[in-house]
Amino acid sequence: MKSPWSPRRSGSRSTAKGDDGYGGMQLYASPPASGDAPPAAAAAFGGSVSRYVAGTQFYNHEMYGSLRTGGEVRFYSIECIGLVAAVFSSAFSFQSLQGVLRPLMSSKLNLTKQENVAVQRLIELPMALSFFVGLLSDCYPILGLRRKAYMIVGMLLNASCVLAMAGISAHFEAQEAKHETPDQRLVTLLLVLSAFASVGCIITYLCVHTRVIELSQRESLRNRGAIQVSYLVFRRLTSLVTASYSYLTLGSGAAGSEPNMKLSNATLLLACVSLVPLPVILKYWHEEHYSLPNTMKVRAQIFWKIMQQRAVWGILAFISFFALFLAVKFADSANAVRSWTSGAANDNSLLLKTIQDVTMLLTILAWRYWFMNKSWRAFFCWAPFLQVVPQLLASALVSFDVVRDRYAYRAIMSVSFIADGITTLNNVAPLVEIIQEGSEGATVGLVLSLQRLIGVFVSTNAQGLFRGEQYYTPSEVKLDTRSVRVNVFWSLVLNYGINLVALVGLLWLPAQKLDAQQQRMYGGFTKGASAAIIVFATVLFSYSAVINVMSFVPGLACYPIAGGEGCAR
Repeated sequence: MKSPWSPRRSGSRSTAKGDDGYGGMQLYASPPASGDAPPAAAAAFGGSVSRYVAGTQFYNHEMYGSLRTGGEVRFYSIECIGLVAAVFSSAFSFQSLQGVLRPLMSSKLNLTKQENVAVQRLIELPMALSFFVGLLSDCYPILGLRRKAYMIVGMLLNASCVLAMAGISAHFEAQEAKHETPDQRLVTLLLVLSAFASVGCIITYLCVHTRVIELSQRESLRNRGAIQVSYLVFRRLTSLVTASYSYLTLGSGAAGSEPNMKLSNATLLLACVSLVPLPVILKYWHEEHYSLPNTMKVRAQIFWKIMQQRAVWGILAFISFFALFLAVKFADSANAVRSWTSGAANDNSLLLKTIQDVTMLLTILAWRYWFMNKSWRAFFCWAPFLQVVPQLLASALVSFDVVRDRYAYRAIMSVSFIADGITTLNNVAPLVEIIQEGSEGATVGLVLSLQRLIGVFVSTNAQGLFRGEQYYTPSEVKLDTRSVRVNVFWSLVLNYGINLVALVGLLWLPAQKLDAQQQRMYGGFTKGASAAIIVFATVLFSYSAVINVMSFVPGLACYPIAGGEGCAR
């Protein structure tokens, strides 16, 4: 009986002798045993068995092509035009919602800076429920559709909540004109609506991300990754459009600046634009009808076993290490360095966002044409270095008053955006190789949940544990003395050292596609992995929730871990 983990043979897969889809070069997940490979391939491993990825069984890639039936598709095609429209709606809605919420919270809710930041993090926490949404979509298709139907539900949930937020915002603006205090019940309702709008956004993101991975599994071994790149490039282009929209409607977002239009109008416009692609999605999103005979309980039990797979928990560990340690930033120390440059602190936000998105886009394209079929470890290891080295160089030049030109500073710092482009690929490319048919939504949802929980955890500690001000006196920054420069610089060195810990995650990352396939089939199971993943997620959620709630309790908000300056004794 064929193993359910075995990839399907692609009907269009060419397996002519000497052609493995990698330009004639024979690739193996582990050294071929005698008789398993041509002499040239055996010679490539020195004629001896010296490297094993997942046991002694050899994964013969020439027997397999795609991981899923259906044939390859192009992202920019009639067949995928509904998916393209959905990607635009998903990316635009989420990024624009974040842009609207920041000024809305700060100007309408009369919260302190500490409370305002805490509210935004609490609103993001429900987005960690993406795992349960993914599992639900796998178990209970709506009208036989697992992705399209839930995509529409997410769009409607987001749009309806944003419309209601626009109405409440208009009411607040009318009260503000009369110098009236906002009704606290409406404030609470606005926060709840914001949380549900965020959940709608994460549902749409989950659906399009999962659908892209499903389509990518239909690609042959050699081409697997092409549709991923098209998808990620389009998201970056949408990000540029969204940044321009936010800049035109809400302004630069700098402290003290006023939006270019009323927040109620900007919020209403956001809801309308996010729904524009809906007719295209309804008509042109093509998806096979699917029906699982298993209940949610049975599917959850199956997924519990899947999480114990060496290939699955290993890739989850890699993604988590990168998400956690690369996200740590001592923002106050970085701001101090920026304030010492000649005007970099006041650079145009839209220009900076454009440079970041274009750099990420070019990095993704470089992976497509030069690194897609190369070693994963060799590619992803560049992310920590390309994030740390440019920032360390720029910080040293400015801190020690060697070069403080704003253009030199920005040019060096822009190199670090390459790392952002590299990390964009880490929750797509490895997942394609290890996701099991029938559990795609749950697997992608788990990854998104972990990334969101880690993001909120890091953001929560940005005003607590990850504060560079612990290592220097903030009031001395404006004096620009040698002692404060040295202290600020060494606080950043500590920050960059923490970033480099992300390299540890590479220990669990398979070397490349074929290694991932071999681990998936023969890598075995680790019984405690599922429980460890759940405990890790629970600890992150509980910690972030408790610390952010502390910000609203006067007797606890003063603690440094909650962002306070210390409690009076």
